[in-house]
Formats: sequence, C-alpha cells, structure tokens
Amino acid sequence: MDAKREVGIARAEWADTRDEPLAEDVRGERRGRSVVQSVRLPADQFAEIELIAAQAGVPVGALIRGWVLAGLAAERGTSLRDAIEHLAADAERLRRLAAVSNVA
Repeated sequence: MDAKREVGIARAEWADTRDEPLAEDVRGERRGRSVVQSVRLPADQFAEIELIAAQAGVPVGALIRGWVLAGLAAERGTSLRDAIEHLAADAERLRRLAAVSNVA
C-alpha cells in the first residue's frame, strides 16, 4: 500500500471515530522530549529527497524522520513485526523505483 493511500485511510478513520470515546483498555503513549538536529546535505541530493517525498505524498521531514528511525531500529535489532514492516516499506520503495525506471 502506498503512503498517500495509507494517509487517506488514516484520515478517514480519524474523521469517522474522532467523537467516539476511547475504549477503556486503551492507554496513551507518553512521548519524551523531541530534539531537533540540523543536517547539511548537498542541494542536488536534497532535491531528490523532495521529489521522493512529493511522489509519496508525505512531508520531507516525515520522510527523513522515517528513514532515520528505520536505520536506528535496524542498528539495535528489531522484532518480527518491525522486520515485516521494514520489508513492506522496502517493497513499496522498489515499486516506486520500478515505476520510475519503467521496469514494472
């Protein structure tokens, strides 16, 4: 499933259920403090990132954050679920590359 479609599905689910109370067994996740890190990239590589983000229908920052978090997860070992999600993301990336390369 492509990222743009997933976002659309999530938005629709949110709109349909936003006024419903949460189930009693649902617990919120308390997130820690976020840290902003500036990274210097060559302009041509950043332009490629912008293009990839536009094709996926996601913000550039979200794309980069996803890549960084995926790399971090790979470095520290992952669960089976994480590995499956990583494989699905790789498959989607390959589909995008094949479409751009006119291979598929």
